[in-house]
Amino acid sequence: MTTTKMATKSSVRFGLPPSAIILIGVFCAIVLFLGGIVARQIYMTSSPSIKNSERLLAKGKPQEAMALLDKMPRAKRPDTKSQLHRGKVLYAVLLQQLREERWGSYGLNPNNWIAHPLAAEAEQCFLDAMALSPNDSEIRLILGNLYREQGRFSDAEIILRSALELDDSNAEAFLTLGLLYVEGGSASFPAARKALAAAWELDEGNPRIAKNIAYFYRFYANSPESSIVWFSRYVDNASRRDPEINIIKAELRDLLERYPDFEGYRRDPNARINRGTKKKFAQPRQWQ
Repeated sequence: MTTTKMATKSSVRFGLPPSAIILIGVFCAIVLFLGGIVARQIYMTSSPSIKNSERLLAKGKPQEAMALLDKMPRAKRPDTKSQLHRGKVLYAVLLQQLREERWGSYGLNPNNWIAHPLAAEAEQCFLDAMALSPNDSEIRLILGNLYREQGRFSDAEIILRSALELDDSNAEAFLTLGLLYVEGGSASFPAARKALAAAWELDEGNPRIAKNIAYFYRFYANSPESSIVWFSRYVDNASRRDPEINIIKAELRDLLERYPDFEGYRRDPNARINRGTKKKFAQPRQWQ
């Protein structure tokens, strides 16, 4: 009898109070709840779907985006969105492979500078998407870019002009068309100027457009003063994180040293937009 009473007192003495037991239970419930949310989030962001593949492609991970698409069952009747996205992913994977091989195979075939199975598959995806949505200018723009990269200039011009017929406010289409004309040689430079000017007018302040116009004047049109103008506009609008900004600033410094009397500039050692060239663009010039 005495032993039983002592055992009971011992269990009471060393047991947890009810309030502590309740707190532990609440804590465990919260941990389980949060763990479930995390597991669900991981599943939702890694499960095979167009949305997750788009997210990976936006992060610059085309291989991972392609892996998710390959896990998805192919629809018997694909829609525009899935065909367009698959084409974009294939195109991105292709460009990644070309960069990794340092473009060693680029241009070996004079009739098709990128004669690669991925390019052919991406083209077919874009053509299928265009057949499903013939009034979608974005599809034509991407396909035109692919044709331009392949050196298929006639095909690229036709498809890009058709994109602009559908949407003449598309700055990216004008930019791509302008770059196409640049690559066509000096005879097409007047058309290149018009297309590039239209792109800038539609999206003034876009550093990518300014950069490409600057390259056109610097390396193709042999107009260093105009390239100074456009390199400056790029520097003025580009993010400091832009991977090319230091290269272009160095190019701009070199041009300013070669042409110190360029009337479009004035000395301004404290110019905020310059950050290194010691000069600032004073008065914008018109297209030459």
